[in-house]
Amino acid sequence: MKVMELRFRGYKAYKGEPAEYQRLQLAPLTLVFGKNNSGKSAIVRLPRLLLGGLECKDGRVLPMEVRGLSYGSGFLDIVHGGDFFGRPEFHIHAEHHGEVLDFDVTLFSPGALSADEPPRIWSYEMRAPEKTLINKPRTSDPATESWAGLLPPEERWDKWRKRAGAVLDAMVYLGPTREPISSAYANEPFSSLDFRGAATPQLLRLDGILADKAGSWYAENMDGWRLSLKKDSDSFSLRVHRSRTLSTNLAHGGEGLQQVLPVVVHQLWRQQTDSGSFLDVVEQPELHLHAAAQAPLADLFIETALQGRGQVLVETNSQPILLRTQRRVAEGRLRPDQIAIYFVEMTESGSQLRPVTVLSNGDVNWWPPGVFEEDFNEAAAIRRAQRDRTTDATHS
Repeated sequence: MKVMELRFRGYKAYKGEPAEYQRLQLAPLTLVFGKNNSGKSAIVRLPRLLLGGLECKDGRVLPMEVRGLSYGSGFLDIVHGGDFFGRPEFHIHAEHHGEVLDFDVTLFSPGALSADEPPRIWSYEMRAPEKTLINKPRTSDPATESWAGLLPPEERWDKWRKRAGAVLDAMVYLGPTREPISSAYANEPFSSLDFRGAATPQLLRLDGILADKAGSWYAENMDGWRLSLKKDSDSFSLRVHRSRTLSTNLAHGGEGLQQVLPVVVHQLWRQQTDSGSFLDVVEQPELHLHAAAQAPLADLFIETALQGRGQVLVETNSQPILLRTQRRVAEGRLRPDQIAIYFVEMTESGSQLRPVTVLSNGDVNWWPPGVFEEDFNEAAAIRRAQRDRTTDATHS
């Protein structure tokens, strides 16, 4: 199953007026930019939340924890402003081998004010695969009491529940802070790339080809530091080296070298593994990296997107990632329809998710003023200071 589009209002930082939905269309590669605390993370975490609602069968309608990722202690934590009377609305459009799932749902908090009270369905309109309409039921209306999640309770909808569950099972979600590298690891089985990427070293130990690719990527993009594994009989360690004499345990290396490891390994693993359709999320891949090392991450994401098997959703504040992506479009390596870019703007009435169109020449149709202008402003300030000092020296 592939999630094609989500629309929403009244969710987290996104208020939305009565006639206005926020709209997120997912491309093979989707980049979400925005200033700190603007609501970027809420955007990239939304697909997982709604997939949890599609999969759900235990009466929660919209679970507040999905595969270990918490969305709060209760329903009101995802309602704009925590308003007890708020009714967030969601639109989901998904496809699976030609079949379409397309519906709108409005949720509300029933009964007494309680953080533990699960939401209920206020209204519901399904357009595909069949027509279903529930319009503003009473709190005690039995029409929605039997609903287990965001889909009708009948067994014929179980195939869509299973499809949503399969997407969640296959999803790799790397959070904004990855697990620090340890000095040594015991030889243990690999389970999955979890939220902090803690199992990444075990995956490298078990996959020599992947380890070689990661080592080469480091050597090319991390100032010549090549990544390798040092194996003992019952343990191993990760090392980086530039020569036979210049070598260190990765655990003692810079934060950037450590934090980027799960991101790099994740993308290289996706590119060599035919795992079917997927929807992966990466938050702040550029964490602790200098600018020269950030642009190559864009190439990793682009290479995954070009394979056409799945979708990668990235939350970032990296100008080099944006510029490298624009460059690849201008070069013809990446088509404009293979990339979706959004910028989250903060307004007095709540955050706004605004699309940024990349033209075929690599230009963007708009960009918010003052964002990524810091380098230009600093350079201009340096020139002014230089002129002022030269003038002062001339007159003295």
